[in-house]
Amino acid sequence: MEEFLKNIKLITFLYLSILVKNVSSQDHFLPSNILMMDEKFGHHVILVEKATHKVHLYENKGSFPKLVKTFSTATGKFKGNKSNEGDHKTPEGIYTIYDFLSKEELFKRHGKYAEIYGSGAFPMDYPNFVDHREGKKGGGIWLHSTDNDSRISKGLDSRGCVVVQNLDLKEISQYIEINHTPIIVVQDVFYLTETTWNRNRKDLSDAVGKWAKAWQDKDFNGYINSYDQQRFYDRTKGSYASYKAYKSSVFSRPDKPEIKLDFISIMATESYAVVHLQQNYRSAIINDIGKKTLYLKKDSNYDWKIIGEVWSKTESTHLAFTPSKRFFKE
Repeated sequence: MEEFLKNIKLITFLYLSILVKNVSSQDHFLPSNILMMDEKFGHHVILVEKATHKVHLYENKGSFPKLVKTFSTATGKFKGNKSNEGDHKTPEGIYTIYDFLSKEELFKRHGKYAEIYGSGAFPMDYPNFVDHREGKKGGGIWLHSTDNDSRISKGLDSRGCVVVQNLDLKEISQYIEINHTPIIVVQDVFYLTETTWNRNRKDLSDAVGKWAKAWQDKDFNGYINSYDQQRFYDRTKGSYASYKAYKSSVFSRPDKPEIKLDFISIMATESYAVVHLQQNYRSAIINDIGKKTLYLKKDSNYDWKIIGEVWSKTESTHLAFTPSKRFFKE
């Protein structure tokens, strides 16, 4: 019996080895979370996998993600998705790095306690729009290093931040651009065949394309149908009904605006998607350019619908990003 079980295990191992070899030789697997990259808002993306305590750095190759390097990390002391202040859990979602705090700045703010942050920290915009809508609390979630690199081997050893070794943070920092580098945090990274990945990418890009075309064509019904009637919320106009009434009056104006959308990146988790793009809007009344972020979720028919928008004015100039040691000069 013992010999029989050994043979069964060997046959199973050989079968799985052949199966994996055949699949990997025919299919190119891509991370489900990074569906489209661009030169401005997604030239590099940081993907954090809590289950394996890994940080994956991806670069843009023709709007496709290409893995640059993987690093070890420690996340919150307790498993699960952050929801409250002080729960010592790392939030899961799609965020953007919006600042850099040098070692000197950290010591000014926190005194000797700042030693735990190592050589520096990159704050991420938790809670984001979706987190606010879901009532999540807390803040101060950073990508930072440590004064004790042995912490990283523990896996679960932070108050909610993503922590890497000092040398690793300095290496990762070369690819970070403030307000332009997304950081995605998930429990598990799922890799899709290129066929499935392309289908998911197309579903989202088509949803954005229909929204943009309806807006440009002043097709109000097509435009407003891109928004989720139950879940959409606007920070200034409020509910879907209020936003619809406001947009109806805008669309009724006689002028036809010129709308140009560039630098589109698409990121997704299991529960929502985020689209970053540059919006150039010109009309008889308004001329502005800025970064628009769309938050989308699937409705009951599995169609992507917009649940929120965030816009910020930016400069129109764009220079190709070049990795450099701009944060750590030594």
